[in-house]
Amino acid sequence: MSAEKRYQEFREPLERRFDELTEPFNGFVRSQISGAVLLLAVTALALWIANSGLHDTYTALEHYRLGVIAGDQTFQITLHHWVNDGLMVLFFFMLGLEIKREVIAGELSSWKQSGVVFFAAIGGMLVPAAIYFAINAGEASQHGWGIPMATDTAFALGALAFLGKKIPTGLKVFLVGLAIVDDIGAILVITVFYTESLQYEMLLAGAGILFVMTMMNALGIRSFLPYALFSVALWLAILQSGVHATLAGVLAALTVPARPVQHPRQMARTMNKAANALEKIKSVSKQDALADDKHHRILEEVSKQSRQTRTTLRIWENSIDRPVNLFVIPLFAFLNAGIALSADMFAAMPTSTLSLGIIFGLLLGKPLGIAGMAWLATRLGWGKLPAGTKLSQIVGLGLLAGMGFTMSIFVSALSFPGNAELLTEAKASIMVATLTAGISGLLILYFSSQTSSDSENGPDSSV
Repeated sequence: MSAEKRYQEFREPLERRFDELTEPFNGFVRSQISGAVLLLAVTALALWIANSGLHDTYTALEHYRLGVIAGDQTFQITLHHWVNDGLMVLFFFMLGLEIKREVIAGELSSWKQSGVVFFAAIGGMLVPAAIYFAINAGEASQHGWGIPMATDTAFALGALAFLGKKIPTGLKVFLVGLAIVDDIGAILVITVFYTESLQYEMLLAGAGILFVMTMMNALGIRSFLPYALFSVALWLAILQSGVHATLAGVLAALTVPARPVQHPRQMARTMNKAANALEKIKSVSKQDALADDKHHRILEEVSKQSRQTRTTLRIWENSIDRPVNLFVIPLFAFLNAGIALSADMFAAMPTSTLSLGIIFGLLLGKPLGIAGMAWLATRLGWGKLPAGTKLSQIVGLGLLAGMGFTMSIFVSALSFPGNAELLTEAKASIMVATLTAGISGLLILYFSSQTSSDSENGPDSSV
């Protein structure tokens, strides 16, 4: 036992103590809640700064210009645009990877699995848009109909995680599928309806780059560097084409290989050989671990075989998940949520068509559209709700989907690019709707889960 312990532990006492102290923090970072909590924190910080004596500093930071100078050529844009048009591409790249995975092997891989999810998501997009447009038709704000269609997946899943085991696993899977379809819809809306003019030469160049990346996939190229270089080229082409640059992230993600090089059983054989070889090592000191070439060759082969057994798509998805959720999205929220609030702004909301369209769209349209279409789909035999799930829980889930926040703010920036007044009002309304939807959704899910034995609300009688 002592020999086994010696083999397993090379850390110094200080290193072990540090790992013990940081484990709670690392556990929080790995949790589903961390992204939502961080988003909430940076939003509160941005609002505090924007409504304090630091307002001018915040504005200066937002409009600080960064770029590249090469000879006589200069490319400079504001920090705000670098984040919205640049870093957010990584977020959409991650969405693209998730969409591809779900379509190939996940919740959307078969109609039987995805029927109700698909129709619920469609309802959750069309009904909010219809409510908004009905209220804002003929107004200067009517172009913002895409704002209440969006769902902030990080906020919705983070909020659901607060309820822990009270929520059926099937309901969590339903929300993930719902968010994926919602993301597809948001991407299509941004591409088709929020593009003002097109540069066909750059679109053609982008299509050529995308073709090359598709061929790289077909040829089995899995190295990071070629995809990274061509993805940057694709982003530049899309950026200059008139289509929003974030589309480049989704398109690039769809070319990432989703098949492994070898079967898992080959990995099992490699592991057995490696285990036998390592067992023959009589003693290993810290110096031996560094100097023993045979030891390194064995472990390198295990690492190589492990990577070839996994898919490139899952490797890259796991690699960018935390940077995107813990850096890119919070940075986007910080630079976009800092608006000057006033009592007059909130007092005007009940009579503002823009505010009413967003708030009613997210608070009423989302749950009505999602629950209504889920009910209709089950009635028509197009699928069924997840086991142990009630329609009342789908209503609560619909309210969580009404937490539009980052995606709604993103669409609002595209809707009112030259109108600071409408954009500020839209952001304030989105925050009010997101907070109200989140609290209401959690309460409904909590109490509906507490009364899961109520036959009147049971899954058999609710559909």
